[in-house]
Amino acid sequence: MFTPQSQNCPDPVLEQLARSLIIKCTFSDSNTRNDTRYAYAQFRGTPNEDRFAISEDWELNKHTWQFLAVFDGHGGPNTAEYLAKHFASHLRRSMDFYFSSSLESTTSTVLQSHSAANDNLVIEFTQDNVSELIKREVRGFDEELGNAIKAICPNPERLHDDTEAWMLYEAHKEVIARARCGSTMAGILIDKTEHRMWVCCVGDSSVVLSTKPSGSDRRKTNLLNKHHTGFSPQEYYRVSMEHPSREWNTIWLDGEERIFGTLSMTRAFGDFMFKFPTSFTTALFSKFPSTAMKSVERVLSYNHTPPYVIPDPFVGFVDLTTFTEDEDPILVLYTDGLEALANRLSIARNNGASDATNGNADAVPNAVDIIGALIDQPFDPTAFPSRYTNILPRNNTAFNLIYNLLNGAIPTKLRAHLEFEIKRNTFDEEELYIDDVTVIMVRP
Repeated sequence: MFTPQSQNCPDPVLEQLARSLIIKCTFSDSNTRNDTRYAYAQFRGTPNEDRFAISEDWELNKHTWQFLAVFDGHGGPNTAEYLAKHFASHLRRSMDFYFSSSLESTTSTVLQSHSAANDNLVIEFTQDNVSELIKREVRGFDEELGNAIKAICPNPERLHDDTEAWMLYEAHKEVIARARCGSTMAGILIDKTEHRMWVCCVGDSSVVLSTKPSGSDRRKTNLLNKHHTGFSPQEYYRVSMEHPSREWNTIWLDGEERIFGTLSMTRAFGDFMFKFPTSFTTALFSKFPSTAMKSVERVLSYNHTPPYVIPDPFVGFVDLTTFTEDEDPILVLYTDGLEALANRLSIARNNGASDATNGNADAVPNAVDIIGALIDQPFDPTAFPSRYTNILPRNNTAFNLIYNLLNGAIPTKLRAHLEFEIKRNTFDEEELYIDDVTVIMVRP
């Protein structure tokens, strides 16, 4: 899309494209923040429904903690926005309570051990204790979204007057919106004191760990979480078995791996149209303006035995002490827009090298392999007009990764998309749609 040759021939359009790209991106700058261990970047689609959160460090029982996460909203940004603003503090408050409490104020699901320092019983930061707390707090956070709906409308079936329903919607738009919309999460909770990490994911956003094995110049990259979509055989089976067999043809409408043919996520925050009876959709959720109104029609037709979507997260544990500094461990948290670009680039490369692979599927890199290979790749500033190089992020690995995938996978579409941002109504907006892409890269 951007070529170094343009430096020798000033091009006003090229400068406009560069300006448009920078405007559509949010990124951290290592020169303007104290903590250089992480970088973040976001390419905002139209409209942008991605959000992210990077908490401040907090101290608890002589341990230093930090939470980082990306959130991919769908149906609107409201649920992702609420999570980005409140989930980290929600988790911190819960940890402060449970890991600083006496036996009387704790729940039986968390193990207790005796502290040698005093006579009070306290809960230790064991792998299982923290994992169980994270699972409980994810479910609890989502439950609060639903309970807020029940509080303002405990009997939606009694709202026979549509005018009354509209008045209720107008009075509680934001509460209804964050329950009506949905969001994924890919997060990590790091115990910096003992160099341990918990991975917490809901939906199809990802956390990968990339390292350089000893004696190798290639990074080894592994996905640390499971995806919760109908494309996962385990999730497809789980959802199917939780509902009567007579519903299978309507849950997976027309053989698609999407619930009612509309929603790919089988686990998510929000999405209470798929969790509550249809009376709530009729009374409240249908009032929320959305481009995904087909979801409302399908829910009203096929939602017989909810819930079809649950919030239960994947939680995993990683002992960071097992990695040496020479291995240069890097964690990458990203929304599925990045994976879509990586898959597209993998297909393009495979088509261009079909003779080399000889039909061997194992020789075709998957999305995680592509992302891992690009982690160390720099962004070439000479590809931009010189007047813009000084405002680009400096040494931002997350921005480099996003740009290299955009320009590698969809260069023509990216240019057309940015031209559309400059001159609206010149192109077909739907054909030039690019999904939001959000990336956080962490060196733990």
